[in-house]
Amino acid sequence: MSEPLCRITNLTIRYAGHETPALEKLTLDLKAGERLAIVGESGSGKSTFVRALAGLLPDGAVQYGEIQWAANESPKLGRDLGFVFQDTSASLNPVLRIGEQVAEGARHHLGMPWSSAYQHALQLLEHVRIPNAAAAMHAYPHQLSGGQRQRVAIAAAIASRPSILIADEATSALDTVVQAEIVGLLDDLVNEHAMTLIFVTHDIALASNLADRIAVFKDGRLVEIGTASDILTDPASDYTRSLITGHYDLSTPPLVTSVLGS
Repeated sequence: MSEPLCRITNLTIRYAGHETPALEKLTLDLKAGERLAIVGESGSGKSTFVRALAGLLPDGAVQYGEIQWAANESPKLGRDLGFVFQDTSASLNPVLRIGEQVAEGARHHLGMPWSSAYQHALQLLEHVRIPNAAAAMHAYPHQLSGGQRQRVAIAAAIASRPSILIADEATSALDTVVQAEIVGLLDDLVNEHAMTLIFVTHDIALASNLADRIAVFKDGRLVEIGTASDILTDPASDYTRSLITGHYDLSTPPLVTSVLGS
């Protein structure tokens, strides 16, 4: 059996001014090339976990336990690890044109000259299905729809060809149709570029369409983890069962199946 891409052991994270840990004694392995969904309600510790993986915890956060990456070298954010935020205002600069923002990752991490990086950015916007990508290159974020901005954020996150992509509630601010389109896009990109995907969501229906495994979080703790099929058909906890029945009946397929296929 191959070594895991990342081994997390007894990870506990506390924020300044909070008595209760945001994450407590989390232990799990992340496998190279897998799609792991992190599911739970708001405040369950999902975002804290992935931000710890990416080195994005805020100042004042205290971390215990261990995050051990293969070869003992943490992936570099932006180069080895792409991060897609829920709110595109966290990743897109409102005063820079779209083309500049997507090209910057290739210039900085891949060493491309501006002309090559600009062409790379255009190809990425086309790849993430931005309508009239050439015109979008000259637009500012506020001139695009929410779904288009999220596509741009995904393009920027994969500009340096990372091996790991983290999508932290990247669909929650979008309507149902656009959510399904973004999940379909992530599915295609992960397949095409053979990336490891960590998909954070409160929607277990979306997770079931995209993930190999699902990890269920509640109150900063890991409730259970297993294959998507096992979690959906034979959940071990009442909490997981409530997440499932709160979204759809197990006897019928999720709403986004028509986008991704059965």
